[in-house]
Amino acid sequence: MTSKHTVSTFGDAATHAASNTDIPLPKQLAGKIAVVTGSTQGLGLATVELMLKRGLAGAVICGRNAEHGNAQAQRLSTDQQPVVYQQADLSNLDDCRAIIDRAISEFGTLDILINSAGITDRGGILDGDADLWQRTFDINARAPFFLIQHAAKLMIAQGKPGAMVNVATVTAHGGIPMLAVYAASKAALVATTKNAAFSLARDGIKINALAIGWMNTPAEDATQKKFHQMPDGWQQQAGSNLPSGRLLEMYEVARWIVHLASSESGIMTGSVVDFDHGVVGCYESTPLPEPRQG
Repeated sequence: MTSKHTVSTFGDAATHAASNTDIPLPKQLAGKIAVVTGSTQGLGLATVELMLKRGLAGAVICGRNAEHGNAQAQRLSTDQQPVVYQQADLSNLDDCRAIIDRAISEFGTLDILINSAGITDRGGILDGDADLWQRTFDINARAPFFLIQHAAKLMIAQGKPGAMVNVATVTAHGGIPMLAVYAASKAALVATTKNAAFSLARDGIKINALAIGWMNTPAEDATQKKFHQMPDGWQQQAGSNLPSGRLLEMYEVARWIVHLASSESGIMTGSVVDFDHGVVGCYESTPLPEPRQG
């Protein structure tokens, strides 16, 4: 039997997953309000689209391009499920606060925060400079920290449970040499996930992270072409070497984000779920660094 304290703390998350009753998918997020960062394209946008199909009552999407963001909000929004766009540069803490404030001004409340935004600019231990470090940590680690803080204070003030999902990466386990700065920033996000989940558990706020592998997104396409001069269609060649024969796709990752944000994941909190083609710690031969050239 679920304890009275747990029910009052975690709300539906404490009772639904432990019961033998299913919630129809179109009602999974009924009545909930969400903020999703990095949501005018790619994984963040796919997540909002899926959440709306699962009954989300309203959403704040955000990004830097106002024209594109407003167009996406208009496309997604209905009278029953309004979606609003908040222009934001996540390296600016005032913009981070404004995202949460927009949820309050539009909807009066907030139930779900998805930290999906991130950058993957290249930089290793020998060539990663201070500007890259600052920019990467500002967006990948600092912004989620303060978005969690602002959202948690609101949820606590309103006396209601909440759910947060941070999009991390398997690279946070260490990663390849050219992603040292990126790996460090996402490792910081993983630590934030665990600490915040522990700190906020008594407030009924569950926080988990999804550590994803190589995924096919518009941003990844641009990154591969910018840094590695990859041709159009590179995804097929890259995917052919993987066990599934393809890269991860946005909507399969979005399904796990929605699962973690919903009562389907029960009282699960502080977890970091690896979602990749490989298994961390398992390999055919010991991974070794390539010989240095020159």
